Amino acid sequence: MRVRFDRLLAPSSIDRAQLRVTTGGLQAFGGLRYDVLRRELSFYPNPNDLRPGLEYLLTVDVGLRGWDGSALAGPVIVRFRATVREVVPPDPLPSLVRDIAPLFLQRCAASRCHGAALPAMGLDLSSPRAIRATAVGIRARERGDRSLPEALDPRWSTLPRIDPGITVGQGRPEYSYLVYKLLGDGPIWGARMPLGGDPLSDEEIRLVVDWVTAGAPDN
Repeated sequence: MRVRFDRLLAPSSIDRAQLRVTTGGLQAFGGLRYDVLRRELSFYPNPNDLRPGLEYLLTVDVGLRGWDGSALAGPVIVRFRATVREVVPPDPLPSLVRDIAPLFLQRCAASRCHGAALPAMGLDLSSPRAIRATAVGIRARERGDRSLPEALDPRWSTLPRIDPGITVGQGRPEYSYLVYKLLGDGPIWGARMPLGGDPLSDEEIRLVVDWVTAGAPDN
């Protein structure tokens, strides 16, 4: 089940307690996943918690906030009927060498800001090695003075360019400054990347988001 929002969410406000899936006196449990590109919150029920044919209510409480601290106008309620879940094979994992580095080289490094001898802000996107050395787990230097969003979510002021996560294979694009720069929205300083060029397509940003979600592997 997915709920799409009209704004980027503050990931620190996303909590399992903010979402309920119920039918009568029964409640389904499971995990949440936030898709920063689609501005979408997905609920993944535990196996056998949903009974096919029964009608459920998915309720998202007003505790969720936009990245700028804005509150939801009211609870979001979605009514749905459970069906037998189809097993869909996962998409291939994006590769740093095959997908991410060539994309950054073409759109951000070659004849642009992040590939010269002195790349802007010390962010070098010209090769897989340079990406790992200057982006993965490296704190963004572009942050300006503390602002209202940072006061509401202090982590905005300490975002890494790419957050590979603490657990292997569980990176956090929602706390990756470079992802927001590619989106041109959220807690960014300055203009959207690539500066002076056409924005990356949703498909290109999806490659970056999926690679970060996988933990920004050296693959």
